[in-house]
Amino acid sequence: MTAEIDQPGGKLKRTFAAAVAAVTASTSMCLAGTMAASAAVARPAPSAPSATLRIVPRWTYQGGGKLAVIAGCSQRGDTRVISSKMLPRSIRMSKGRNLLIKVTGKTKPGKYKFVLLCEDKHKQPDSVDVKTVRIYKILRAFQQPDQPLLPSHFKPDVTVSSGPPPAAHHKKKHHKKKGH
Repeated sequence: MTAEIDQPGGKLKRTFAAAVAAVTASTSMCLAGTMAASAAVARPAPSAPSATLRIVPRWTYQGGGKLAVIAGCSQRGDTRVISSKMLPRSIRMSKGRNLLIKVTGKTKPGKYKFVLLCEDKHKQPDSVDVKTVRIYKILRAFQQPDQPLLPSHFKPDVTVSSGPPPAAHHKKKHHKKKGH
């Protein structure tokens, strides 16, 4: 360094080098700050898991009607559990997402709620969605609208029939006769 100071223009070289070093340092810090900010913007926080339940049509007739249930979970590998009072038991679907429900004559007319529950691999609920469907009774003496059709692209993975849950089998108790 002493050689540069003694030579003509040595002070200028040293001042210029210091200025370049200062500009380079401030530029690199500024770039690091903007890169960190852009990395925060590029990676949004993970969204909460969601469940999507779609039932087509929203209404049908008792005894011969069909409902297309399309269930979706946002998390990969989640199991879809569909339950309703209309179904004999809850339906667990790990692979497919399309369920066809055939409405039987045993189903009472009225409103029915369908609940989709997405469960993770530990069978803990992630998310839930609820939809309502209406079942009407066919009145032969009156003019009623035609039964709505299923979507043309719908291919069911599972098919179930509606109705009450199966009757529980109770064990018969044998009573001993008294007095003999």
